[in-house]
Amino acid sequence: MRVFKVVGLSALGVAAVPRIAFAHPTNGGVPLGISAGTGVLALLFAVGLLVQILSLSKIARGSAIADNVSYAVLSAVCLAASVLVSWIGTQILGDASAAQARLGADMLVVVSMAFLGIYFMRVRAAMARFLNGIAAEQDDIVVSINESVGDETHSV
Repeated sequence: MRVFKVVGLSALGVAAVPRIAFAHPTNGGVPLGISAGTGVLALLFAVGLLVQILSLSKIARGSAIADNVSYAVLSAVCLAASVLVSWIGTQILGDASAAQARLGADMLVVVSMAFLGIYFMRVRAAMARFLNGIAAEQDDIVVSINESVGDETHSV
């Protein structure tokens, strides 16, 4: 049910933003309303992502996912900061500084992707160790069952 609400609100936002955008002046060829609407949408998704990450860490307390969740949190924070830096560049600063702000926003997106990469790499490594341990335990169980079955057939 929650997914349908998010998709519905997103579709409503996408449908509403272009109508608002064409009533405002442009900034570098892109209407300010579209730029602002996209930024608001990105901030909403970053906040939603952060909420989901934190709720996942509560559920998975003590696991490899929760142990490494700080990387995913940093990634969501970098995404939100990227939008804010972009807004500062377009709304407050001049043209030359706006280009530098855009570069800073892009760098924050790259850092966000790096944090997500670190998170998934560490969780994958922890899961591989866990699954290898389970496979080894299963092999030991199968060997002990076979030995106990063999002992029963020899005693009869």
